[in-house]
Amino acid sequence: MIKKEINKKNVEDFLLKNPDFFLSNPKILTKLSFPFATKKNFSDENVISYEDWVIKSLKKKQKNIIDNAKYNFFTQKKILEAVIELLKKKKIEDFLYFLREKLPEFFELEIINFATSKSLITEKYNFILMEENNVLSIHNINDVLIMDAVDKDMGIFNDVKSKIYSNAVFSFDSEIFNTPSLLIYGSKGKHFLDNKAYDLILFFSKFVEEKLRQLI
Repeated sequence: MIKKEINKKNVEDFLLKNPDFFLSNPKILTKLSFPFATKKNFSDENVISYEDWVIKSLKKKQKNIIDNAKYNFFTQKKILEAVIELLKKKKIEDFLYFLREKLPEFFELEIINFATSKSLITEKYNFILMEENNVLSIHNINDVLIMDAVDKDMGIFNDVKSKIYSNAVFSFDSEIFNTPSLLIYGSKGKHFLDNKAYDLILFFSKFVEEKLRQLI
């Protein structure tokens, strides 16, 4: 058996590729030595005490928690306002117009629309037309919300001028349009990559589903 020498560069490369290593293995930290800032090395930006490192890590986690809480609060407020406006719509044309033309800007998105593989439905309501296999590959179970980076092979945003980077896709009840259908949210940013406000978006999607059930 050949013994492979592990040098400092190997360790450094490993830690850079696995930044959460010590989070998963906290016991190791108690056996390690850390440099402490002194008058001699205080100006060295590469030197940080273990205590300072812990404090900075906790501050970063606290900031993320606060940021997420703020995001969810403002998202909840916006969804409530959108639901109230949509409840006022008595005709499907008015409902769809407000949903697709007004709400994207309100939610800071590029697009909100529906997608099916049935040309008659897409032409009637101006929905997104997709290949049937692509719709079925996403629409596995009703009331499921997927938030992810855009899969270009699905062809959802082929006709959209803006480059859509992330999307949320909700599987509609097939009985509403008599075909598997999807509610699509598209963003040119990383809006849907970290599952922020997942429950709120799911709630809003189910509300849209139920309202359409009443209008059609």
